[in-house]
Amino acid sequence: MKLIVKTSLHYLWLSLSILAATGVIFYMVLRHNISKEIMEQLELQVDMVSREIEKGNQLVFPLVEIKRESANANKLPVFKDTLIYDHLQKEYEGYYYFKEVKIIKGTPYSIKVMTTYIGWNEYLKTISWIFIGLTFLLVTAGIIVNYFTSKRIWRPFLNNLAILQEHSLQTHGQLLLQGSDIDEFEKLNAVLSDYAARNRKEYTGLQEFTENASHELQTPISIIRSRLESVSQQPLQNDVVSYVNDAKQALERLSKVNKGLLLLAKLTHDNFPDMQTLRVSIVLADQIAQLEELFESRGLKLQQDIEITAIKASPHLFDIMISNLLSNMIRHASQGGYVSVALNSNKLILTNEGKKLPFPEAELFVRFKKNSGSSASVGLGLSIINQICLVHKWKITHYYHNSRHIFTVWFTSN
Repeated sequence: MKLIVKTSLHYLWLSLSILAATGVIFYMVLRHNISKEIMEQLELQVDMVSREIEKGNQLVFPLVEIKRESANANKLPVFKDTLIYDHLQKEYEGYYYFKEVKIIKGTPYSIKVMTTYIGWNEYLKTISWIFIGLTFLLVTAGIIVNYFTSKRIWRPFLNNLAILQEHSLQTHGQLLLQGSDIDEFEKLNAVLSDYAARNRKEYTGLQEFTENASHELQTPISIIRSRLESVSQQPLQNDVVSYVNDAKQALERLSKVNKGLLLLAKLTHDNFPDMQTLRVSIVLADQIAQLEELFESRGLKLQQDIEITAIKASPHLFDIMISNLLSNMIRHASQGGYVSVALNSNKLILTNEGKKLPFPEAELFVRFKKNSGSSASVGLGLSIINQICLVHKWKITHYYHNSRHIFTVWFTSN
């Protein structure tokens, strides 16, 4: 739920609660005052009737009942409502009546006067409907004013939120947030700008360290490789030959890690501007042909569904991505199992039979995260693939279904 909608709903419920409580109190007070006014009028009418009786005048008051009472009759006044059948309307109508015993010339008289409260009820209904109408207008106007006022107040915050969503540490530009005349928003902007600047500085330092370390490692790796080659040319005992071969394998692994880290450092700095329209279907077919012997050595049954496709991409990066994807598929496919490659203008799909991941799927594209059973992998391939997709604004997904790993590279925003 959006913040503006939530605040508007809070305002609505609070306003309705307050106005409902006010309406109930208003109704009760109004009804009490009406009843009090009717009672006062009826009391006045009783007094007028008693004076007319005392004067001996003929009574001209409607809805009046007079009768003599005994000396011990209840002299407490009574004010109640009742129903009287109207023969003309063929229905019962509501009345208030006031009954009081008056001593007139030493004789107790019970005087009962009545009045209909239909007029008073209409008066009460009219006032109530006016109150309901005003309540509706006030609530509606309040919601509209609150909505647009809140929208104007929160606009800088929402604009800055959009800026933060688009901001990346890989871009070297400063985080420029929209200013506001609200102190809390300005304080938030200052904190976010400082936080982004510190993160960018740390990120840049880490990238420079990785890149520098990779460059510096290339020279000693080359020297060690050269020395090992020289040693391997000499007559050696069998156990020494085994040690040299182990050292070569470890060195090759180190070299792959170094190249992978260097490539990742370049990718995060967007150092590959050579975007061009690429016949990716041809690149994919060539890569598969080069790996044909590997497919055969593992007894893999390859299914292909490759459409003629051209997309805008870096040839070098796309070649690396395809190579890593195919190598990953071959390495982790079940021996003698089925693998498939499908390509169209929207996506590239690679599927292989294999065991379930031994770690959470969310960690699949993390650096150096690999299947412990695969010693040949250095744990950087999928991280490099993911970074290449980010550079091209593509998306790569993975899910495991029916004992099959399915990797999909989406070339479109869908």
